[in-house]
Formats: sequence, structure tokens, C-alpha cells
Amino acid sequence: MAIFTKDSVPATKAVSYYPDPYSLGAGNLSFRHLTDAGGLTQYGAAVETLHPGGQSSQMHWESEEDEFLYMLSGALTVIEDDMPTIIGPGDFCCWKAGVPVAHTLKNHTDAAAVYLIVGSRRPDNITHYPGLDLLATPLGYTHLDGTPYPTMGEKT
Repeated sequence: MAIFTKDSVPATKAVSYYPDPYSLGAGNLSFRHLTDAGGLTQYGAAVETLHPGGQSSQMHWESEEDEFLYMLSGALTVIEDDMPTIIGPGDFCCWKAGVPVAHTLKNHTDAAAVYLIVGSRRPDNITHYPGLDLLATPLGYTHLDGTPYPTMGEKT
């Protein structure tokens, strides 16, 4: 199927699968994974809602994946290498693969922030989390020395 109607992809409440002590818990984020619904495999696109007080992820950068964010509604604080920038509808962010600009999103407002997020789906990607003893590898989460964390589910 190539055509989907508005709201035909149900919202999923996200749960952080980072290993302890890095878990962000549940309830911060919900998403509609658009490209999964269409069976696409070369890139991923989702409409995400970051709820008031929520944080999207731990500070990170991707070794092999480009990331793109386009704001639809609300406001977010984008933190890049500890520098906060507030963005709103029509603003967008591009994070190029292999460029070590650590980033995360925070919603410091009392309203939901909605954005489109797109990323490549490189099976060889490694996600780096500066300042944390954490890597996300194709085989799961590891300590910086390569020792695996206990399996807790999918990557966040």
C-alpha cells in the first residue's frame, strides 16, 4: 500500500531502552513510525511528539547515519554540545553522519512539541554518547571498552 490517511498509523508511547543508569523511563515521547507502516527499509521517518518536560534521548551523535528534524508545532530546545537553541514550526536541524556534534531535544514548555524526524538506516552505525560509558552498536549497547550491557530491548 502506498497511500495512508491521517492517523492511520497509530501513535506508540516510547519507552527508553537505554541500560541503567542511563534510562530515561517512559512517557516522554510518542511517535508514529511512517516508513515502517509502508515497509520502507532504506531510511526511517516518524512524526514524534515530545511531551512537556520530556527529553528525546541521551546526548549522542551517529557514526554512519544522517539525521534530519523538521518542526511542525510547538517549541523545542535543541542542545548541541551543551549549547541550547529554541526552535519552532518551520525550523529544522541536520546532523551529518560522522560529525561528532552531540545533540538531544528537550521540551521545556507546557505544550507538546511535534516534529518530523528522518534518518538513514545504516546497519553499521554506532551511536556515541559523549560523557557516558555507553555506545549503541549493531549488536546492542556496550560500555566504551566493548563489554555488553545486559539486553533490555530495542535501542532508543
